[in-house]
Amino acid sequence: MHTVRWVSEQLGLAPGTLRAWEQRYGIVHPTRSEGGYRLYDDNDLDTLQAMADLVAAGMQPAQAAEQLLSGRSAPARALTRASDVHAGLPDPAALIAAARGYDSRALEDTLDAAFAAAGFEYVIDEWLMAALVPVGQAWADGHLDIAQEHFISAAVMRRLTAAFSAAGHARGGRHVITGLAPGATHEIATLAFATMLRRAGLRVTYLGADLPGPSWVQAVRTVHPDAVVIGAPRTSDTPAATDIAQALGAEAPRTAVYIGGPGATPELSLPGTTLAGAANWLADTLATPRAHP
Repeated sequence: MHTVRWVSEQLGLAPGTLRAWEQRYGIVHPTRSEGGYRLYDDNDLDTLQAMADLVAAGMQPAQAAEQLLSGRSAPARALTRASDVHAGLPDPAALIAAARGYDSRALEDTLDAAFAAAGFEYVIDEWLMAALVPVGQAWADGHLDIAQEHFISAAVMRRLTAAFSAAGHARGGRHVITGLAPGATHEIATLAFATMLRRAGLRVTYLGADLPGPSWVQAVRTVHPDAVVIGAPRTSDTPAATDIAQALGAEAPRTAVYIGGPGATPELSLPGTTLAGAANWLADTLATPRAHP
């Protein structure tokens, strides 16, 4: 029998995620120790691993749970799903090739192919974030002009803006404000994260790039969110993001404040190695009675 902590470490899932999958979808039914702690057997472990693989491949948790409960997806099949989906994604080099010729059709076709190959979360974490690394490197090395790099970024932002709108507006429930720290302008990861939060069922107010401190405070004072996530896409954004976090802590001490991205400090960073992992952790955390750490 395995404890929550052991299973969490083995699968790379937050304990809150394990509890949420049990309570919301009933995919496992752990026993209890004499002290009331959850204990998982090997079959539970296999089922949770299968669920994690399906979600990582882009499937929404509710859909993945339904598939597992209906018996249409055995754990062994789910384990191969992620690699199968990844094989259908386009070569990231196609983005650079399209940018060099300012070929809008080729760029849109590449993005179409990517987002048609798998679910939103999987495409963002497993393809887009990795694909943008060589784009940035090509610009840094002088192989792409800044206009060509912006050409790619603008197309991606159009996709994310559409996905954010398509995710809809939750009428109730936990509310999260997110945006970028003062001076931070690289929005892609933060807007993708905001979209994932919406897709997870949270109310999300996205404030955009380069938001000054007084505007952060005014927004929190007006909205009274349950959590705030300050985007810090570069390590150089750390001081500005930390200043905002401190100001918000003084203004709204009951509001959970986090910093997301490479500029996050250890004490304020969101758990999770991917954007989807961080979004799921925050959604699970805010769903519990004790919403704030």
